[in-house]
Amino acid sequence: MRIIHLHSTLLTPWGGAEAYLFALAAAQRARGHDVEIVTAIADDDSAARVSAAGISLSIRPTWRPYAPDRRGSSAFARVTFHTLDLVHSVLLPRAYRDVQRDRDVVHVHRFQGVGASVLRSRDAPVVHTTHDYCLVDTSSTTQRAGGLPPRLGFAQRVRAWMVSLSARRSTVIVFPSERTRRRHETLGFRHGGAAVLVVPHGWPAPTVPAEAVEPPQRPRLVFLGKLQRAKGIELLLRAWRLAGLDADLVVAGDGPERAAVEAAASDGVHYVGWVDAEDKGALIRSATALVFPSLWPETFGLVVAESLLLGRPVVATPAAAGDLVVHGANGLVAADATPTAFAEALRRLVTDADLRRTVTSGAADSAAALDFDRHVERIDAVYREAREASLPHV
Repeated sequence: MRIIHLHSTLLTPWGGAEAYLFALAAAQRARGHDVEIVTAIADDDSAARVSAAGISLSIRPTWRPYAPDRRGSSAFARVTFHTLDLVHSVLLPRAYRDVQRDRDVVHVHRFQGVGASVLRSRDAPVVHTTHDYCLVDTSSTTQRAGGLPPRLGFAQRVRAWMVSLSARRSTVIVFPSERTRRRHETLGFRHGGAAVLVVPHGWPAPTVPAEAVEPPQRPRLVFLGKLQRAKGIELLLRAWRLAGLDADLVVAGDGPERAAVEAAASDGVHYVGWVDAEDKGALIRSATALVFPSLWPETFGLVVAESLLLGRPVVATPAAAGDLVVHGANGLVAADATPTAFAEALRRLVTDADLRRTVTSGAADSAAALDFDRHVERIDAVYREAREASLPHV
């Protein structure tokens, strides 16, 4: 099968969507498919990883008023970006007009920066995986003032309607969880003629060096991810201070909240920077549990999947837990997304040895549901069904 995976940017460090795209593309390439990744911008490290996996990479730049890994430096720049976002929700940029030609399927992962018009099926079926909420929200999280409102503002609703003009002309829209599908529906997303499927992600078991250590006697909790407010790093640091535990908190990652993490060293927080795939596996294996305090409704927490695949339980906020973390079975879900509630969940895990043994055993039992080979087979079936179900939209 001739497959294109399209993501608007491919920049190190990769987030969950980029990591998933690459893992899926590499698995499909290994199965004999002709696979190409198309993006508007890629750095040298990303290009080298893609090349090493034997996958073709096509870079098709689009103009934007500021770098994709930066926030607009002025109101004018931000307005310009969002204006282009609206224009390209209807009009396909020149560089992407032939992206579907001579392909069996185009799998779109993130369209912001290229435009939602790339979702329209013209010459080939288009499958779109909703890794976040950019179909309905420019911020991709749907958070407002620390909460998750059932309705966004007028400007966001207009923008979502514009995006839906193209999204509803996709062949298939894939949601990684039922919760993600419901949240889109609550915010007014209507799929029109596109088929809608809920296909939970799988994930490959992380590579762990032979010398990786098992959890020490002293409890060690690990955070892995971008150091930004939406991922709950501020909540975690406040909860850690409240919990007052005889334990270690190791934070790995980078982002705008890095200074706050480094300043917390006096509270027993150990910052180790951004870690690569192998080091990440070793860090998880060395942990008593992973902490995942994200404040927005995660579509699929890849780091949670990696933790469960390595047999380590997870402490999460309700928004972050999703369908993966089952309270009392393979981890703990805090009562709410407050430092007090999260501190209590941390305290329970660290001080209750019986509970710790139960959730650690349950984490290992959860691994079967994350089998990546079965997930790749399901996505390949989605492609075949998309090709057979209907002719491309015009």
